[in-house]
Amino acid sequence: MKNASLITTIIALLVGAAGGYFIGNKGSKNETASNKIKNSNVISGNGPSSANRQSGASSKKDQSGGDSSIPSVEGDLADEAKRLFDSGDVAGALQKILNAPGQMGRMEALLGFVKTLDADGVEAAMPFVRGMGRGGDQFMSMGLLMGRYAELDPERALAYVGKQGGMERGFGTSSILRTWAASDPRAAADYLTTNVLGSGGDDWMLRRTAGSLASEWAKQDSDAALAWATSLPDEVKGDAMNNIVEQLTAQDPLEAAKVAMGFDGEQRERSLRTIADQWSRNSPEDAVKWAESLTVEGKTQALEEAVESWVGKDTDAAVAYMAKMDQGERDQIMKEVVEQWGRKGAEAQPAAAEWVASQPDGDGKVDATGEIVGQWMRSDAEAASTWLGEQPEGDAKDRGIEALLRDRSVREDPEVAVAWADSISNDERRSEQVERSARSWLASDREAALEYLEQSNSLSAEKKTELINLTPEQLNRGRDRDGWRGRGRPF
Repeated sequence: MKNASLITTIIALLVGAAGGYFIGNKGSKNETASNKIKNSNVISGNGPSSANRQSGASSKKDQSGGDSSIPSVEGDLADEAKRLFDSGDVAGALQKILNAPGQMGRMEALLGFVKTLDADGVEAAMPFVRGMGRGGDQFMSMGLLMGRYAELDPERALAYVGKQGGMERGFGTSSILRTWAASDPRAAADYLTTNVLGSGGDDWMLRRTAGSLASEWAKQDSDAALAWATSLPDEVKGDAMNNIVEQLTAQDPLEAAKVAMGFDGEQRERSLRTIADQWSRNSPEDAVKWAESLTVEGKTQALEEAVESWVGKDTDAAVAYMAKMDQGERDQIMKEVVEQWGRKGAEAQPAAAEWVASQPDGDGKVDATGEIVGQWMRSDAEAASTWLGEQPEGDAKDRGIEALLRDRSVREDPEVAVAWADSISNDERRSEQVERSARSWLASDREAALEYLEQSNSLSAEKKTELINLTPEQLNRGRDRDGWRGRGRPF
């Protein structure tokens, strides 16, 4: 990779293009691509600059000891594409790049080529892109072309995509506005407010576009960006305001917190979570201490977000800090912390389980036990079931058994599932889980299930009779018939 920002630019444009799909007119049918569009005056400049070509070249000694410059693959692709484009073969130019092997080189070559185009050149390339099969290459190509158009003349670019239909209008509008916002955020915001909002586009996509624009504006003038975001309709306001807070957090978390405290209700809670998440990525302990100091609604969520992030980054430090926390606060976030811890995989899950087992009894321990058993069963069911079987009876173990019973590896074997269900200490929960497992057992091995029901004390006589009288169709209703692997008994 020549330059990290190069690929970042491509990815940003690709994501931005994807975000705008549903903004535009949904009805118009796309044109088919022209294989060749004759236009001899559609390229401005002379292709990738000599400096760019030089940066993409490597130098090596030839056999005589002299240096020979080896042009980069990307540079060759871009230059060849330019020659084809100059000759009028637009389809051939783009195919030359997009059919080349190597994703990163292809992306860089496409960016280098697109940067040579003027406004007419962008429009000449669009019919080919419009006719491409839906996928990553089409999104990337359209996003880059519209981003280039926005750099040249954003108003003309928007007028162009406004005449198109479906995907081109949606992707184009999103990419153009994102690019325009970097140089003139107020103008881009005015266009979005006047021409896009209320046009009937997809709400989620509109929120993404407004949020991206707000982020760009906040980099330059956060006060102006916030004033604009506050004026937006409710359906897009939240994302825009939250993205501003996210941008402020990257610059000054405490200043971002002051802004967030001026919000009301759900918006404040959401923004506090955003601050905690962003801040904890760089300074987790500071973020956790800040979250602990909060006295408003949303404190628990912010604390949870901060500690979760810390666990993902430095589990030992986060766990050591949690040991000093008030038990009540620790209980409130324990499940989410263990969820993040367990995501580290099979190597981390035993330690997470032992940590949960070491905690005082309470709702936090109960919920965390269920969480870690559920995760651990998916990576090493044998180890998870062995550990669970060794735990003392109580609500935490019961919750773990319920999580175990949801795992396919156990539900495959109804006899094993019933054995686990029968070990639940809570009478109501035990009856519920035994009934569920017994239904499956009756459907797969009626004789063995009847023998169990005859001696079982976990179900009432009425419930046993009800189960026994169910038809095969009733017993099989809702059963998962996937092929699951069985596990051993809980004892």
